[in-house]
Amino acid sequence: MYIPVMAFVTYILLSTLLAGLRGQFHPEVMGLTATTAFLVVLVEILGLKFGTYVLSINNDSQLLDLVAYSGYKFVGVIVTLVVSETLNRGAGTGGWAGWTVFTYTFMANAFFLLRSLKYVLLPDSSSSTPAGSGMHTVARSQRNRRTQFLFIYSYIVQFIFMWILSRQDGSPTQAKTATAAAAAAARKLGST
Repeated sequence: MYIPVMAFVTYILLSTLLAGLRGQFHPEVMGLTATTAFLVVLVEILGLKFGTYVLSINNDSQLLDLVAYSGYKFVGVIVTLVVSETLNRGAGTGGWAGWTVFTYTFMANAFFLLRSLKYVLLPDSSSSTPAGSGMHTVARSQRNRRTQFLFIYSYIVQFIFMWILSRQDGSPTQAKTATAAAAAAARKLGST
């Protein structure tokens, strides 16, 4: 649990630092980054729990285990941000360097999740289980659905979430737009 939590906090601080180095810092950046990261983790956990419920997966994994699995994506996002900022000289995560590092860290995270969650979602049906152990074999069609869910979660969902978290634009227009939106919201709030 240490690595995912520290990666979560480091991601928030690093994103804020990079915005400051680009001259795009405003006080809401840290809160917006933290909220986005927290919502990504929350949506991911809820999706995992819903998927395990729909697929009738009885797992003994605790909520903290799922949070830990969810938090490992931040390690890859941090590496993507640092390397792409260094190689692109402050131009954000776009370009060949950003996409190359993103692809590598995404694939490493997806492979890790596929290997780790396989034991939770796909109980081993080849070994004989003693009576009363609580383990039961899964029908072939059910196992296929679980395999599809594991693939979708490990690759497609992780790609979307890691892409959302690693979007760092080096152009000042994003900061101007965010600042203008915050100023408009403050004027609207002040006029009421």
